[in-house]
Amino acid sequence: MTRHYPLARGFTVTSGFGYRTDPYPGTHWGTDFGRDGGSGGLPVFACQGGTVVMVGPASGFGQWVVVDHPTADGSGTTVYGHVIPEVRQGQRVEAGQRIARINPDSNTNGGVAPHLHLELHRSVWSQPGPDRLDPLPWLSGATYPGETPTTEPTQGESVTQFGIDVSNHQRNFDFARARAEGFTFATHKITEGTWRDPYWPRAREQMAQHFRDRWGGYVFCKVGTNPDAEADATLAHAGGTDFPLQIDYEDLDRNGNIGDLLARVNALQARGFRLLPIYLPRWYWQGRMGAPDLSGLPVPIWNSDYVNGGGFASQLYPGDNYKGWAPIGGKDVAILQFSESASVAGQQIDVNAYRGTELQLAALFAGIPNLEEAIMSKADEELGKKFPSRSKYRKDNEPVDTLAGFVLNIDARIHEEHVEREAVKGVGWAVDLVKREAAKGDAGAKATLAQIGSK
Repeated sequence: MTRHYPLARGFTVTSGFGYRTDPYPGTHWGTDFGRDGGSGGLPVFACQGGTVVMVGPASGFGQWVVVDHPTADGSGTTVYGHVIPEVRQGQRVEAGQRIARINPDSNTNGGVAPHLHLELHRSVWSQPGPDRLDPLPWLSGATYPGETPTTEPTQGESVTQFGIDVSNHQRNFDFARARAEGFTFATHKITEGTWRDPYWPRAREQMAQHFRDRWGGYVFCKVGTNPDAEADATLAHAGGTDFPLQIDYEDLDRNGNIGDLLARVNALQARGFRLLPIYLPRWYWQGRMGAPDLSGLPVPIWNSDYVNGGGFASQLYPGDNYKGWAPIGGKDVAILQFSESASVAGQQIDVNAYRGTELQLAALFAGIPNLEEAIMSKADEELGKKFPSRSKYRKDNEPVDTLAGFVLNIDARIHEEHVEREAVKGVGWAVDLVKREAAKGDAGAKATLAQIGSK
């Protein structure tokens, strides 16, 4: 049996196990680890070998990784909170293997400085109580990661990511809280037939601020509505076509058919919309459409196949080999909606899973179905060529980034988030940049200024 500390040598214990008064009075059911000078981004390592049983969003943690340790590895369960996961559910990990990194965003842990929250459970995951143990005595004599050979994750390794879809039923949904809970993509209803969702304009602004390049809208198609009339209503209410659109095809009032679905695809594309995977549940495709061939659709499928019960998305997710991932009508399933009752931002809502890297998810929302081919096709002429930053807070137009960043606008998103975080902290240069963009009418900058003013 091998046991490792969760951080490399040089860490400090910032809050121990048991009763405490700071930052919150009460029993602390774990031990917090950090490092002097800042802990954001520090690698997190598995304390023992085992299987990842839960990973992703978890209330109070932002995101977590939960590892079950069989008897041969030392038994028990360890929980790693306030992290950005780098493993997937069901994956076998070894003691000392890198499994996550500390989330640098303090909004994911109640405003406390970034740190790792480690819990030790006697057997399986347990509610607070006698089956939660102090990790420090258990770690006595453990090896520091990196001081013996460890297994590192493959660069760009696929990690299951979770997203949400929302509508008028959730009213003024708290997108900021959902993002802080670790969800990485979001969609919201725009129209249903020709009916216009009154909460869409606010949702559009909120998703653009908190989910950046991984958000979109959707139209719930009504088979009895003319496809062109439905597309016109969507365009009129959408506020533009600068985001990807999901077609939701599951009208219970009437049976659908492939001809009608293709007519709606064509109508929306003719009005300038680029499409996300089409939401078409297997049960509707089989029972209400006659199981037609879908190979002619321009995008993959967004299936739904619900598990029972409620709870966090990471607890409910049935795994990457779940039957809901099987192809439908000759098309792959790119996104799976696996629950309609997950706990997110204080509400019970639909949650979805995506299997792939962060870059691939961004490419999906950017309308680049095969990122690798898109980049390789330009490699000879563009490899090594740099472009100016697309960040609105850029200092000048000097070339600073390469093709991948240009295609996906990633450097802009990262830089803008950094500037806004620093501005909220009161850093002068960042506040000045935010004021500059707010004066131009930028909604995200205005929201950041409002946040600063509320402190």
